[in-house]
Amino acid sequence: MTAERDESPAGQADEPTPAFTIQQVDVEDVRPLRHKHLRPDQPEDAVCYQSDAEETCCHFAARDAQGNVIGTGSLNREDRVAGQPPFGTPGMRIRGITVDDAWRGKGVGTAMIAHLLEYGRAQGIAEAWGNARTENLRFYVRNGFREVSGSFEIPTIGDHVVVALSLLPKGRKKRKKAKGKAAPAPEGEADAPASGGVSES
Repeated sequence: MTAERDESPAGQADEPTPAFTIQQVDVEDVRPLRHKHLRPDQPEDAVCYQSDAEETCCHFAARDAQGNVIGTGSLNREDRVAGQPPFGTPGMRIRGITVDDAWRGKGVGTAMIAHLLEYGRAQGIAEAWGNARTENLRFYVRNGFREVSGSFEIPTIGDHVVVALSLLPKGRKKRKKAKGKAAPAPEGEADAPASGGVSES
């Protein structure tokens, strides 16, 4: 999948569009960038999520023309149980989204989200969701997600909210009933760097 950068501001000439591709990769390919941007002050194994080892977990990397990893994203088959209903099932949790500094603002994060959602729809997923850092909530809203919880803190990482997006065609319902309010699980999160890129733990 090749993506293009965002449009140039009005009145400015378009610059050459830097090309990048998004491909499914092994988890070892995404962990270095995860650690660099998501948990740089923690040990490297802090970005080894428990879900990484599950069969339903997939990892994707955006690479530049030289093959360097410039963005990452992961997803796992996991139903949402926290936040406001309705809960779509089967669910897909999005995690580990981040973009390298030099590529922020060039459409990498948006392309990664679009790629993950396209993958989820092809797998028959009803809802995509994640734990978004509050300072990055606008990124998810801009990409169609809605805020479905109040703010909660994940220790050593910061304040988060649960975000969700239905992947079902309009008019089709495939949901499970809520069983009461549940507190968001503090294990991991999805987010985007406050400086304007995308990221997720």
